[in-house]
Amino acid sequence: MAHRASDPQNQPILPVTSIHQFRRFLAEHTLLRRCLALLWHVVGIVVSYAIAYGLRFDFNFSDGSAQSFWPTLPIAVSIYVTLIVAFRLHAGLWSYFSYGDCLKYLTTLGLGALVFAVVIYVQRGFSFDQFPRSIPIIHLMVLLVWEISGRMGMRFLRESWGPGRARRRLHRHAGPKRTLLIGDPKEIDAVLNALATSPDHGVVVGVLTTERLHGTLRGAKVLGQMEHLDDVVRETEPDTVIILPPNEKPRQIKRIIDACADAGLKCQYRIVPSVREIAGGQINVSALRDVRIEDLLDRPEVRFDKQLLTDFVTDQQVMVTGAGGSIGSELCRQVLALKPKRLVLFEQSEFALFEIDRELRATYPDADIVAITGDICVEDDIRHALVSTGGIDIIYHAAAYKHVHLMELNTAAAMRNNVLGTDTLANMAAEHGVGHFIMISTDKAVNPTSMMGSSKRLAERALLERPRSKTRFLAVRFGNVLGSSGSVIPIFRKQIEEGGPVTVTTKDTRRYFMTIPEAVQLVMMSGVVGDDRQIMVLEMGKPVKIYNLAKRMIELSGLTPEVDIPIAFIGLRPGEKEYEELLTDDEDVIPTDYQQIAVFAKRQNDLEPLDLQQLRGLIDRFDSDGLRHFCRQAIPEHLLDRSA
Repeated sequence: MAHRASDPQNQPILPVTSIHQFRRFLAEHTLLRRCLALLWHVVGIVVSYAIAYGLRFDFNFSDGSAQSFWPTLPIAVSIYVTLIVAFRLHAGLWSYFSYGDCLKYLTTLGLGALVFAVVIYVQRGFSFDQFPRSIPIIHLMVLLVWEISGRMGMRFLRESWGPGRARRRLHRHAGPKRTLLIGDPKEIDAVLNALATSPDHGVVVGVLTTERLHGTLRGAKVLGQMEHLDDVVRETEPDTVIILPPNEKPRQIKRIIDACADAGLKCQYRIVPSVREIAGGQINVSALRDVRIEDLLDRPEVRFDKQLLTDFVTDQQVMVTGAGGSIGSELCRQVLALKPKRLVLFEQSEFALFEIDRELRATYPDADIVAITGDICVEDDIRHALVSTGGIDIIYHAAAYKHVHLMELNTAAAMRNNVLGTDTLANMAAEHGVGHFIMISTDKAVNPTSMMGSSKRLAERALLERPRSKTRFLAVRFGNVLGSSGSVIPIFRKQIEEGGPVTVTTKDTRRYFMTIPEAVQLVMMSGVVGDDRQIMVLEMGKPVKIYNLAKRMIELSGLTPEVDIPIAFIGLRPGEKEYEELLTDDEDVIPTDYQQIAVFAKRQNDLEPLDLQQLRGLIDRFDSDGLRHFCRQAIPEHLLDRSA
């Protein structure tokens, strides 16, 4: 029978033709490796014990002064070997010896010296007659030198002569990367230590620190501080810039990118976002990641009372509609982190439901998760989700059609799903005693120019005009989220990968942006602080020009806008507008106790109640013109083409 070559048991034991092959052979035979390591320790104990006696008696044993050597040697070997095995010093990887391992050796062998001295003292009738008292201490010092130097020597060989060295030599021959590090000296020191073992880091051309230092850090020259950034990037011409705390804030990152762009450099930007991401206070190469466009979003950090959220969600039965979408899936992640009694995933797309269900079960194996395929427009689907799961306390309603230009072509679908679906879900929530219903709305509902925005505005009205019940209804309105399925970011990224052009509507188009986790945190907090029949609005910061966003993404890819990647203006598509707004002319903003969450107070108006039966008839007839006319009548601030 043929044996698989990958089976370690069928590998030829000899010959081994190189150090690298020998190391691989030992890696595949753990028991043999540990036996050899243990043999090394035993030899070290014996040799260092002999050296200790030699040092004590100046290597002069003619007068028989060292006659206690042979009787006490087995005791020393027994004690040290027992502790070495007990503390698994023989099981460590020699070529990855670290400072922490040094401390472990010092503690273990120091304990061995103490036990050895006590045993000798007791064995010889509570005295040290004919046994030099200094031997345990000298032996400990020599043994530490043996153990630590051996391990450090193996690490030196790995880093200097291992397979990575050949890769580094080839890399240098092809032209090494030039890396510049910017950050706090302690963080830089940790990264330099990690990069020393990375075959692809290239050459560190220097560091910029937050302190006024002179000299070098681990061999890398300190070139100054952030104030010297422009001169340094021109002199060093780095290929890679590693940005470390405290320079990971958006303004500092922009400053670094601008300096490199002004110098005509095409750099890769890497970052450790925060100290919280550095396990145990140490940085490793895997902790570094490319700078993303989200890192340049200059917004205040979200601060909220997590205890309020915990009290609101923990031990509650929660349902998320649209659970497989960008916002819905992040809602599920953050809800599960608060340990609800049960989480119900309600999703129309089978594939999206499969993906989020698999992810959540892997991350939270002990959580009670129920995955249900269903349509928010179908009462039976919703009833099944509410009844079969034992009742729901909180509904986060994220299911919606969101793509503006597609909804211009599918007006009936937009209205059926976003308006009638929301109303159907709300009816079932009230009927089955759901405590809280939080709908995710959009800034496109303000002065809407699109059918998507109009549908979300009507959905808000459908909630606000409902008869009172035990269910608390509210909507949360915010702008675009970076990285969502409807965001420009994935589109820009794909266009850059394909060589361009990157398509932008107009040079002045602006949008509000948030990150997905930030938006979801604020949505959940709004659900806690909001009252029944309120529209909450999230503080979105300053609007961002889409043109500037495209330029930044090209620069982050190490390319030059309009040189390597062209930018093309394609004009506004049907339903789009250049500026987004967060409130209408007949709405006032009332701040809450949380700076980034506000409440809209609707002024008095003479609007007729929303006629959902008329809307349903128009949808059933697929009457696009009738639907547009309905929106103009139901939404006074509507900005649709009134000639349509």
